[in-house]
Formats: sequence, structure tokens, C-alpha cells
Amino acid sequence: MSSPYLPMSNFATPKAGEVSDYHNWNAEKLAEFFNSKGLGAYSDTLIQHKITGPLAPLLSDDDLKDMGITIVGDRLMFKHYIKQLSRHDRFTNRVKSMWEGEEQLFYSECDKTCITCCGFCPIDPSTYKLTTSHLRVNKVQHTRCGPIPLCCFGATHLSNNIDLSKVDDVDVTGTPAPCLQRVCCCANGKDVVEVDSRFDKEGKVYLTLAQGDGERVTNLILNQVEEAQKMDRGF
Repeated sequence: MSSPYLPMSNFATPKAGEVSDYHNWNAEKLAEFFNSKGLGAYSDTLIQHKITGPLAPLLSDDDLKDMGITIVGDRLMFKHYIKQLSRHDRFTNRVKSMWEGEEQLFYSECDKTCITCCGFCPIDPSTYKLTTSHLRVNKVQHTRCGPIPLCCFGATHLSNNIDLSKVDDVDVTGTPAPCLQRVCCCANGKDVVEVDSRFDKEGKVYLTLAQGDGERVTNLILNQVEEAQKMDRGF
């Protein structure tokens, strides 16, 4: 069996939009994809062997031979595009968001009203994003007068992208609201999540969250740390 070959200029990496949902492809849709790459002569073969999108990255050279694809050039083309599907899969998983949050700046609405001058001087919170392989912390550092942020004097924005495979420990500590705010404003405390990485230039990174969120986020980070370290060791 032979197939029309594409010129080398067309032997290109699939665009992200072409393969973004390949996990949902049935055999017919996968055959249509390979047909667009000049391998349409094998459409019936793919459908007959029930090769779907999720199965495509598992195909080996021996599998292709067993399916009757004997021409070396065609098998190389299949392997090229299968490799691209696998690469796209790894990239998608690497950047997939597992959790997003922002810094808990205030203990209560009264606290917020006083510090922001009734909202006329708003304060931007730091933001956090956890993916399968990294924890990204976009930290906002405000000019301060002692413990009070001077929000009208601007702020510095710093971004830290922490490799989860290098994280040593994650802990959470509860910080109660000041006594006066608890009594007068029914203020809640904060949870501070401490992420410790000896390989990170910052050493330790702190996430300040609403009371009750720290334990959940700590468990999410620890789960992804374990998975990232397994991948780093090749498991």
C-alpha cells in the first residue's frame, strides 16, 4: 500500500488548534487528521483497528507494521505526527491550571475600609497560580509606613515561578485577626502557606489566604509536588 507523499515544506508541526482536543477524537476523526497530512491511504486501516485520538500516542513502530503499514517513509510520517501529539499532550498538562487564588489582604471589611481610605486608594493583591509542574507567585510589594501599606505611592510587581519538583516542604500556619477587630468587626484570621525550596533564589515563599483555605491549598500543592518529583525521576 502506498500513499501520496507531502513535500518536505508541508512536513510541519501541527498547529495547536489542530490537535487541542485530540483526546476526544474517534477513529474517523483521527483518520481525517492523518489524511490532511498526506496519509489518507491508511484511513480505512486506522478505522479498522479502532485507533482513536487517545490511543494514537501509544502506537509503536511494531504496531504500525502489524497494521500493514510496510512503507518506511509512511511509518516515519506517522511517528512524526504521533510524536507531536504526545508533545502537545505534555505541554497541555504542564500548563494546566490546578488552582488559582489571590492574597487575603484584610481581616475584615472595616480593615479594608480604613486601609484603602474608603476605597479611594485600592490595594492590588498578590496572585497565585498552581499548575501541574509549577507554582507561580505574582507578588505585589507596596510602599509601607511600618505595617501600613501606602497604596497611593505605588507598588513593585515581582514574579516567581517555582519548580514543584524542587520543593522540599509545604506548611500552613493560622494567623488570628487582631483582638479588637475580632470583637468589633467579627474579623476572621488568615492562613499563611509556606513553600520551602532550597533551589529557589527566594528560599521560602508565602501565600496569604483566607482562613480555612490554607489546608486545602497545602494538600493541592503537596499532591502536585509528589507528581512533579515522580516525573523528574522518570516514573
